[in-house]
Amino acid sequence: MVQDMLLEFNGVNPILIARDALHEHDTEVRVHPCDWKGGCRMHIPVELKQVSKHLKQHHGINTSATSGDTQKITCLWTGCLDTHTKPGNLSRHVLTQHLGVRWICSKCGSSLSREDAFRRHSLESLSCQSAEVVVDYGDESRVIDLVYIDGGWSASQNVILI
Repeated sequence: MVQDMLLEFNGVNPILIARDALHEHDTEVRVHPCDWKGGCRMHIPVELKQVSKHLKQHHGINTSATSGDTQKITCLWTGCLDTHTKPGNLSRHVLTQHLGVRWICSKCGSSLSREDAFRRHSLESLSCQSAEVVVDYGDESRVIDLVYIDGGWSASQNVILI
């Protein structure tokens, strides 16, 4: 009922966010639409832990499997051609390759795909040792202000918590 009301009010399908994904956020959360094949309509908080949780809860993927004998799987993100990913690496793959998260060095502008790569860069590059990280969350991410979510939804932000 609320979903239909928001669709009529805003003219587009509402942003669906798992309510339990917001427990660690007080004022706002940055989300990105999931584009997993099969029509997932959820939006994922743009954090490694939340991507893992989403893949497990909504797509049945055990993202903790990383051992050498773990069978590699195909990423089913729309348009992805990666067929050799271990389930334990899939969350990081989705975060960096599909959600577009990058760690940017404030000193030299280097764009790195992972936070640990930025830390290594800042330690190894003499001119960047005092660098701050600037996180680029990708073009499709959106900040949701949790203050305006009342009763599990927000008409002004077109959001429903499920």
